[in-house]
Amino acid sequence: MKTVFFYFFLLTLSIRVAAQGLQIKNGDQFPNIPIQNLLNAPTKSFSLTNKGENKFYILNFWGTWCSPCIPEMDNLAKLQNKNMSKMQVIAIADDEPNRLLNYLKKKPSKLWLASDTSATLYQLFGFAYVGQSAVVNAKGKVIALVKTDSINQAMIDQLAKGITVKSTAELKEKPVSNQEDLFAVDSTVQESFSIRSYMIGQQAMSKRYSLNSIYNNRRITFINSTILSIYRQAYHIVSPQQIAYEIPEKEVSDYNNKQSLYCLDLLIKPNSKDSLYQILQQKLPLLMPVKARIEFREMPVYALVNKGFHQEESAKTALSYSFSGKGYESEGASLEEFANDYLSNEFELPVVDETGLTKRYDIKTNVILRDRNGILKSIHDIGLDLVKKTKAMKVLVFYK
Repeated sequence: MKTVFFYFFLLTLSIRVAAQGLQIKNGDQFPNIPIQNLLNAPTKSFSLTNKGENKFYILNFWGTWCSPCIPEMDNLAKLQNKNMSKMQVIAIADDEPNRLLNYLKKKPSKLWLASDTSATLYQLFGFAYVGQSAVVNAKGKVIALVKTDSINQAMIDQLAKGITVKSTAELKEKPVSNQEDLFAVDSTVQESFSIRSYMIGQQAMSKRYSLNSIYNNRRITFINSTILSIYRQAYHIVSPQQIAYEIPEKEVSDYNNKQSLYCLDLLIKPNSKDSLYQILQQKLPLLMPVKARIEFREMPVYALVNKGFHQEESAKTALSYSFSGKGYESEGASLEEFANDYLSNEFELPVVDETGLTKRYDIKTNVILRDRNGILKSIHDIGLDLVKKTKAMKVLVFYK
């Protein structure tokens, strides 16, 4: 009993230290923290500091909710099958075990899957996003931090021979400000506009303010955003298929070039709240190094159609929603908003609402695996379907 308690104490202490700021870097020894909740490995818990095998280990951080992660996992599974004696991939997700077990039913694999719902190990490495991996050698030393889509047979061969591999992973920057409102806008301000260059330590994001906010329909904020993402929101462009370029694409969208990223905040007067996006459209050509215009072009689309829709009608008259790779949940959503804000983001074509249903609904979908079939099943489950058509759609054309 004392041995068990002592082990638990060490584990708790290790995790507590991690939570207080420990970050594993390339070249560090992996800490004595076991990987827990393994679902299909020979053991439920595994220590990288006491392996007993002359293999290297790839810790891939992913999730069933992450659509780019699915093909990356398929590639890792093929590499694992070819290199069983050289390496072992441990795929660590913040998913609940039952979601990972459902994944294994669809995609049986020799990758070891682990559930880490607290994201403890992910946070230890300080990755900026999932779809990145840590490589640990046979001695428990971290020898590379890489983007998962860069892992191929050539890299495996180099690692097996002990050849150094370049680290390509993107890590979180240390925030330079913990200020709640980075633009220092408070409730006494009636209108303001600010545009800045890249802010160190801030994640790329955009924000539309909620119904409960005094800024609802009056304010929009972008942090470390590309010209493309700012223009897309200004003109309500819902799909990448509705973008055209008369200049090199990298001039409007290149997250690797921090000099091309912008921080922008627009607050308009209360009596102008119906004109937020029109005012933003007017300001952008004056401030940005590129311009954009709207054209209408014929293109393939998906039409959202009613096949016995059975979600609850909402008592709310305005939209409140959120979505992730696990699905969509809303109060007061129209099906047009569901198609524009969510489905057009998830599919390769724009999605237009042709259900004929005009009321607002409380909509909830459950996506088991974030791929085309998984998302389609989630909308079939609530009585909707997609039909491919051709339609004249708004297109945003970038030019100088």
